[in-house]
Amino acid sequence: MPISLAALLEGAQKVKASDIHISEGTVPYVRVDGVLIPVKGDPLTRADVEGYIATMMPLGLKETLESRRGADYSYQPDERVRFRVSTYYERDRLRCVMRLIPLEILSITELGLPEVIRKIADYERGCVLLTGVTGSGKSTTLAAMLNHINESYPRCIITLEDPIEFVHRNKRSVISQREVGRDIPDFRLGLVQALRQDPDVILVGEMRDPETIRISLRAAETGHFVFSTLHTTNAVHTVERILAEFPENEHQLLREMLANNLRATITQRLVRRAEGKGRIAAQEIMVVTPTIQKLLLENRIQDIGGVIRGGEEGMQVFDQALGKLVREKLVTEEEATHHAEDIYAFRRYMQGVGASADKGGIIAGFK
Repeated sequence: MPISLAALLEGAQKVKASDIHISEGTVPYVRVDGVLIPVKGDPLTRADVEGYIATMMPLGLKETLESRRGADYSYQPDERVRFRVSTYYERDRLRCVMRLIPLEILSITELGLPEVIRKIADYERGCVLLTGVTGSGKSTTLAAMLNHINESYPRCIITLEDPIEFVHRNKRSVISQREVGRDIPDFRLGLVQALRQDPDVILVGEMRDPETIRISLRAAETGHFVFSTLHTTNAVHTVERILAEFPENEHQLLREMLANNLRATITQRLVRRAEGKGRIAAQEIMVVTPTIQKLLLENRIQDIGGVIRGGEEGMQVFDQALGKLVREKLVTEEEATHHAEDIYAFRRYMQGVGASADKGGIIAGFK
């Protein structure tokens, strides 16, 4: 017989799954260390999946699911774990994808993140963007950075999320977490309202439209510390993606806003740990130094990667991050090679060869 929802969720937690895939006509699948694994048992029927959804979905979202053919929400079966749930139709079949969200928020140190991440979290104003593909751990890193602020400073933190994932409790800071669809209609209006609520720190779950981008940068410009996310794969793509949201006649103004208000971008991917249990983040980190500001203002976006490789202020490209993880024996050379962008550069970084030569050429233009 098909597995019950309670047994499925319990089993997923035991094997430390990151995601659960549910669909009528097939058995559930769980993702463990990046690999999808089928769950033993009979295929789920339409009634099975409808029963799962009836247990998890807030009553008010049933109409949304039918009208939009999809709905996102959170589900907490007990005090140990929460789930981010995306329910949708696929060829008239019901499907769910569930992301496990631990209730315990790991620290920057416990996640094995570079020390520069803590320094970035210590900023008082500006905009910091966490980027990467879906499932790259952006929410986990953001939660660790917000938790660091919460433990360290007396600030007012407002988060706008779709849906709420990690739940924060007041420590030194006061935290308000608002959910799209439940507390606010969308990120843009939530951001407009947040600016009237005495915020020091604002988390915008995702920059989905030009107006949200514009308001976020203006909030940073007026002294707030703004976090947000984008589905981009490195710093250059992040800047290009933001500019692409606006007409070309506004690009100069946007580059000026980015130069003056963007403080850092953190792009990450998850790679398997050497011992085979769990994954660790490999991050490209760009800190907006005067050199980066100059490149933004002069529209020399493609030159940004060279400055990042120079390593100033803790900056690093993916291949440098992978090389360090291999040297520290946290990731195998085989796994890192699979994720490397430039195999020859990665091998240099793996051997501990610096990037001063990469830095010199780009910096020469600023003398």
